[in-house]
Amino acid sequence: MSKTGGHRWLGMALVIGAVLFNRGAIEELFVTDGFISNRLIVAGIVFTQLLVGLAGLILMIRPPRLGKGTVLAVLFIAAASVTATGGYGTALHRDWISHVKERSAFCELTAHGTDAILGRGTLDVLAANLERVRTTPGQEAQTIAAYRELSDYLLRHGGVDDAIQKLESAAELARDQGWSEEQLNVIRIELGVAHLRVGEVTHCIKGGTAESCIFPISERALWAAPAAALKALAYFEEANRVQPDDIRARWLLNITHMVLGSYPDEVPAEVRIPEDIAYSTDQSVPVFRNIAPEIGLDTVNILGGVIMDDFDNDGRLDIVTSSSHPCDPLIYFHNSGDGTFDDWSEASGLASELGGANLVQADYNNDGLLDLLVIRGAWLSGELAEQGQSLLRQNPDGTFTDVTLSAGLGYRAYPSQTAAWADYDSDGDLDLYIGNERRPGQLFRNNDDGTFTDVAREAGVVNDAMAKGVTWGDFDNDGDPDLYVSNWGQPNRLYRNESNGTFIDIASEVGVAFSGETELRTFAVWFWDVNSDGWLDIFVGGYGDSKDITPVVADYLGVPSPREVERLKLALNDGKGRFVDASEEMNLNHMRTVMGANFGDIDNDGFLDIYLGTGGPVFDFLVPNVAYRNIGGERFIDVTAATRLGHLQKGHGIAFGDLDGDGDQDIFAQMGGFYPADAFANAVFENPGNDNHWITIRLAGTSSNRSAIGSRLKLLVNEAGQERMIQASVGSGGSYGASSLQQEIGLGIADRITALEVFWPTSGLTQRFSNVPANRIIQIEEGASDYRVLP
Repeated sequence: MSKTGGHRWLGMALVIGAVLFNRGAIEELFVTDGFISNRLIVAGIVFTQLLVGLAGLILMIRPPRLGKGTVLAVLFIAAASVTATGGYGTALHRDWISHVKERSAFCELTAHGTDAILGRGTLDVLAANLERVRTTPGQEAQTIAAYRELSDYLLRHGGVDDAIQKLESAAELARDQGWSEEQLNVIRIELGVAHLRVGEVTHCIKGGTAESCIFPISERALWAAPAAALKALAYFEEANRVQPDDIRARWLLNITHMVLGSYPDEVPAEVRIPEDIAYSTDQSVPVFRNIAPEIGLDTVNILGGVIMDDFDNDGRLDIVTSSSHPCDPLIYFHNSGDGTFDDWSEASGLASELGGANLVQADYNNDGLLDLLVIRGAWLSGELAEQGQSLLRQNPDGTFTDVTLSAGLGYRAYPSQTAAWADYDSDGDLDLYIGNERRPGQLFRNNDDGTFTDVAREAGVVNDAMAKGVTWGDFDNDGDPDLYVSNWGQPNRLYRNESNGTFIDIASEVGVAFSGETELRTFAVWFWDVNSDGWLDIFVGGYGDSKDITPVVADYLGVPSPREVERLKLALNDGKGRFVDASEEMNLNHMRTVMGANFGDIDNDGFLDIYLGTGGPVFDFLVPNVAYRNIGGERFIDVTAATRLGHLQKGHGIAFGDLDGDGDQDIFAQMGGFYPADAFANAVFENPGNDNHWITIRLAGTSSNRSAIGSRLKLLVNEAGQERMIQASVGSGGSYGASSLQQEIGLGIADRITALEVFWPTSGLTQRFSNVPANRIIQIEEGASDYRVLP
């Protein structure tokens, strides 16, 4: 080969390398925990690409006359390195290489891995570190820190007694080192929490009842063995004496008095939680009862998701739950119709599916059977974060088949906890958006042949942020769904559907980016019509600080918070293309640290209410789940105590649905924290009902997607001579937990529907029915001349 020819080949290699060695390839190879967002670095990458590419073009067009073989060798090595490295990184980034592990492999990783959430291997690392600093002269401060860190991890994995011993050693050494009483308070509170945990395990987890951990603690849930609580109380009282302004110690002191039965009488007035927080005389809302132990749904697990829907088309709502621990299987509870549930996990094949931070359902192939998506990897690190998602297709015999790979969804395992289905291109089949934590978001277009294609980049919905919640809704009423993404640490996004396969982020323009004075940390999110004006509004759950309950407690107590964290957000659609922040006006401007959340109508008055699962991973994060009642679409009131829905354990997947077919919505709450030892029994809150009327509507698409996701309903009712409109849109509700796709709508005191309209998104058809009786379950098929009453 001539020198000139060799130069041309080298030039071509450099040009190819310049194309392949791009930002995506570099992210994939070297940036494991995020994205390259620094503009100078991005500019440097682009400049290097241009420089290498220009050098390649010069070599190709005007080869220099270089005779030295060493120069050629250097050029060849450089070209080969850039091309190979860039090509490999680009291949990974573009999902050309499969990285799919067996599910059992992730389970095994928890036994010896060092992931901060699930890895038991961290205990050995921390124990070795403690021994090293403890035996090294002059390392007393490091030893105290090592005792406390190891104690924290022991709690995470169930070693409560050992954790207490380590904290006592830390406290003793801290006193010897002359720590002040204020400094010692940090360890005092940790000791109080550890002793309180001893009592929780005994009375709530191992020996719990339906009333356990419901705030405020009832007489039926008082701790029979008070020793652990008394020890905890002593630590909290001492901490409060030393620092009376420590509202965390004050809150935990009150909670401890509650489990002992000594609240409020024996709590000093200056530290007592106001009784109007703990007790309520509101008689306007139903008092729910946790019936999970009675019907066999009180399975114990750590955080996970839930779907409440009719999987076998028998007219009754079933339950599927997940646990994020990669050793835990999915559980499928089939509704038998007599008030009990049968475990169909093994028979359906779902028991072989391990792990799952969240679940969401849809009939993605329009065969009349609900399929489900399992979402994994959220918050985890290393290999555990790469568990990937699973698309489980339901077969006619009621079994499920994992079609993730054949459907084109599983070639890259991105950590996530949120996804949502919609027919964004109006072709009659459902597409899927997955919001990822440390990788770009994915928009999977349904190819209508059982496969999907990721078109996120072409569509303009990559997001490039840590997504914690996603939801679809037609906020501008133009007939196609728009996409909202709730992000952690970066502004939220509202992607307007341009009806040509692309989207434009207009969140800042229309007032829903929510990037302001605080570091934005939002979580659960949904579209809904909160005031039934025909325009979809947006709810965003602020998360605050997952390791500090102080801002939440300050909000409850009505005292200034030492720092501001993200509050709940409610953005009302003005019908003119913008949103108005109505959070304060409608009494939702609170710090609540929301994880799982969903909405429904707890009293069948036709206005949508809220139930929030709250908490953080740390063990002192004992704050109640929260229920808000919608008062006429004008404001919300906190009815947590009145409804008895204030579960103190960590709330995750939340689903609303009429489980017992009596016309009112019950609530399933998937409980349990993130750490392996923070498992808890799930709750099913039975709605006792009231005198208001209702209707349940099951929709079946023909031209539009079979699940009818994205369809809109408009109901005109007459209540005591006053006409009003009730609006609903089909979806599974919140972004953490999935309610039934059947529409369960409260009618207030109206005993019939004057006019009912159903708008179908793909066909654009609007069906109209008149004089529909209340208290019925009806089915409407797209294009049918009449509805059908179901038993």
